[in-house]
Amino acid sequence: MKVSELSQRSGVTVASIKYYLREGLLTGGERTAANQAVYSEQHIRRLRLIRSLIDIGGLSISHVRATLAAVDDESTPVHDAFGAVMHGLDEVSADTRPTNIEAAYSEVQEWLSSRDWHIQSDAPAPHRLAELVATLRRFDFPTALTDFDSVADIIERTTQSEVEYARAMPDRTAAVETMLIGTVILERAIVEVRRLALEAASSRIDNASHT
Repeated sequence: MKVSELSQRSGVTVASIKYYLREGLLTGGERTAANQAVYSEQHIRRLRLIRSLIDIGGLSISHVRATLAAVDDESTPVHDAFGAVMHGLDEVSADTRPTNIEAAYSEVQEWLSSRDWHIQSDAPAPHRLAELVATLRRFDFPTALTDFDSVADIIERTTQSEVEYARAMPDRTAAVETMLIGTVILERAIVEVRRLALEAASSRIDNASHT
């Protein structure tokens, strides 16, 4: 298909497609002339992935580029590619990590160990969780890591199924892409469900107070 059809079928403007080509997010099509190329279904799939990461996941172009590099590097084992995807979605530079969360970070590490969750030492998520716990405590929320046990139990079961589903994909690229989309989109869905539950809970209490 030509770039105009690629744009129509993917829902991405021609200008954006050309930009993604220049930025290396999208591989070029098969050249048919000096200034013409044809594109495949794989290009549609990649464009939808890019737009999902940017529009829904809120990732910057640089983060999308780094994340897609992990998807495309065939020499990287699947587990390591999954790790690169997770880390790329929430990268925390050593230079910008808060210095006042050491106690919370130690608690997070102990909690992870108690759950037998083996996390790479450079993973950003433990730092993020420690920062969030420390912030809650500064606002007088009596937060302990064990408060997350019940939700962690549920998440552990669902993510087990999610990883098994991704790794059952017919090829490595599809597996990593599935994990990437699942991480970005499902996390947003879970956040929205929690917000709906908060509003519903507030409504029930409000109604009860007027009866």
